Amino acid sequence: MDRKSIIGIALAVAVLGWAQWAQYKQQQEARLHPKPPVAAEATPAPSATAAPSATATPQAQPAPAVPEVKAEPAVPEETQTVATATVAYTFTNRGGGIATLKLLGHEGAQPGERMVLNSAAPRPIGAIALQPEAEGAGTDAYTRVQESGDRVVYEKVVPPGIRVRKTYTLDQKPGVSYSLNLEVSFRNETAEPYAHPAYFLYTGAAAPLHANDLPIYIGFDWYAGGGNSFITPGWFTPGKIPLVGIETSPGKAIYAQSPGNVAWAGVRDQYFTTMLLPQGDPAKGVWARPLTLKMENQEIKGMEGYLELPSFQLAPGASAARQFTLYSGPAELNQLAALGKGAVHMMNLDRWWITRTVGMVLLRSMNALKGILNSYAWAIIVLTFIVRGALWPIQGKANRSMKRMQLLQPKMNELREKYKDDPAKMNQEVMKLYKDYGANPLSGCLPMLIQIPIFIGFYSMLGTAVELRNSSFLWVHDLSRPDTVAHLLGFPVNILPLAMAATMVWQMQLTPKAGDPAQQKVMMFMPLIFVVFTYNFASALALYYTVQNLLSILQLYATRNQPMPTLERAGAGRKARR
Repeated sequence: MDRKSIIGIALAVAVLGWAQWAQYKQQQEARLHPKPPVAAEATPAPSATAAPSATATPQAQPAPAVPEVKAEPAVPEETQTVATATVAYTFTNRGGGIATLKLLGHEGAQPGERMVLNSAAPRPIGAIALQPEAEGAGTDAYTRVQESGDRVVYEKVVPPGIRVRKTYTLDQKPGVSYSLNLEVSFRNETAEPYAHPAYFLYTGAAAPLHANDLPIYIGFDWYAGGGNSFITPGWFTPGKIPLVGIETSPGKAIYAQSPGNVAWAGVRDQYFTTMLLPQGDPAKGVWARPLTLKMENQEIKGMEGYLELPSFQLAPGASAARQFTLYSGPAELNQLAALGKGAVHMMNLDRWWITRTVGMVLLRSMNALKGILNSYAWAIIVLTFIVRGALWPIQGKANRSMKRMQLLQPKMNELREKYKDDPAKMNQEVMKLYKDYGANPLSGCLPMLIQIPIFIGFYSMLGTAVELRNSSFLWVHDLSRPDTVAHLLGFPVNILPLAMAATMVWQMQLTPKAGDPAQQKVMMFMPLIFVVFTYNFASALALYYTVQNLLSILQLYATRNQPMPTLERAGAGRKARR
């Protein structure tokens, strides 16, 4: 690696650090000079002849116009709350749906508060719209016709005489504590056949729990054809070259797809989700867009979405009904697995089968250890010991191989100097040197290759495990958030990411130096790159990686006093014994 390459890497790392600093300075400025409150974004209502969106690929549209103030419906809002042991549902006649859901067993953003879902939504869950982009879509007035201990029913008649009824029944699925059943029915009360167009059913809205939460966890998720798609608010923003500001792709106003086999769709934040699962036939498609909200004198991005249901025909006096399961609660593995239909993909542990499987195994193992140790932090530490112990023999063999490569370094340098003007010949001679001395330059990479899916599994699991919320350890108040202990010039001081970087540097100093010097120079930047990328992630992730580094250092100390391997040509020992 030449000098220019090293300078380039250093500049890239500096840009990453500058981006972190700029973000916090911008947040400080927003607190000191707050902007006027901003309502949820909405595009102007389309003409009466416009058709519902139904495309096979994401739509690229101009950015929405400045939202207008929505007029209050003429009918006064009426609400009622019906609760189970885990959720308090607040129903509203405006849209005939669920305005908010309070999770009775989960603490909210502030101590003593309960977690409330859908509070940022401009319409209730279960709202029906023919044109979801229209202002006020899904907020028309319904009449409550029944309310009992476990059932709430709303209905209304729409032109030319179609009675729409929504029946919410609090009959939870087995093994699921946060679900209810929704039936949407249509009855043709006219003397003529009726063709109902495709319609959209509101899945709810999600927003960050705190103003400084990472935006990568907020989004709209849906599942079709054996895989899920997760869209964050960042998907809608124009693509730009950093620092320069040159636009590389236009912004988008909505996201719409109609594959015809949608098993479920919903919105989620880092730890909680609201999702609709059609029973029977799958849904036709999905529709989503971002929301601009206000929190702590800052503008933040949320997400709202719909399920798209197909059109249907109704003869005079005929009815049609669709059943849905509404899940609104924590993105817990056991709860989502009990829903079926691939709902576990809502956890977004990872797209790849191997890393997703590793993440689920690690999550189950962590929860099992917590049951024994009564601490999630100690469960993470013990789980790291177990994983590292299983890899100990492989890492030990790799360390010995790196020591052998270290002995070959002088001979390799001689070859590089001798054939510096003939790279092909140099590579040929280096490979011959490896063969002559029985050295394998890739043997040190094997433990790293094995650890990649483990690291990704830990990364995705610890970043989204709702079990870690409000779990403390030493100075860490919440393992699901950064362990900020102070602020220096407006920048948070997080201890665990700094400890992680320090242990990485320590480990690099002890690791035998082998291989290409250019690769060694690149590795020098790894601690800085890691700390920049993970600085504001959940402290549980930094805890895991710090412990993992300390165990690697322990193994290096345990093996450093072992005698260096002898450098012999391959087969020389066997010939001598003969």
